[in-house]
Amino acid sequence: MCFLVIDAFLTYKSKKAAEKGTQLKFRKIPIALAGGMLIPLMLSALINLKCMPYGHLFVLLPIVSAFLTDSGAYFIGVAFGKTKPFPTISPNKTVEGYIGGLIFGTLGMVIYGAILATATSLPVILPALILYGIIGAVVTECGDLAFSLIKRKCGIKDFGRLIPGHGGALDRFDSMSFCAPTMYLLTIILPAIIF
Repeated sequence: MCFLVIDAFLTYKSKKAAEKGTQLKFRKIPIALAGGMLIPLMLSALINLKCMPYGHLFVLLPIVSAFLTDSGAYFIGVAFGKTKPFPTISPNKTVEGYIGGLIFGTLGMVIYGAILATATSLPVILPALILYGIIGAVVTECGDLAFSLIKRKCGIKDFGRLIPGHGGALDRFDSMSFCAPTMYLLTIILPAIIF
């Protein structure tokens, strides 16, 4: 945040920037600060899940949900995708892909619950895990779409170049930032794994 403020001061100090009209608009500073605080706050739900009793099992809930939903949406979308609901926000995403993501995310959560039921002595409530899967998949896809909207609004393809071919770290964890707090709330409100 300090670097952002310093950059803003240096940009406003430059007379050439003022003449070209490339000055940083003030409204961008609080937006960047809010994003810089909101994303880590949302991802901190992973730490909260890990700190719970049997946290090593709970922290995998958003990981299973987000990664399988994203994978299912991608593979089904590539194979069968035709209908593009939001072509201006995310031109490659399709309704068929969203349905595939919902199915993969829900099935992944059920399979994870079955693994927990057989590998541990913890009681697993299957209907609650199905609900986790459905809600997690929907939230994951909303998170992915929300970050796509931010990228389109900023006129960028990726958030960075850290991972060649995949963009930056935020490109890999965009949907996780929505899924992790949702799973944390679900484990508190509607426990599916009893300890």
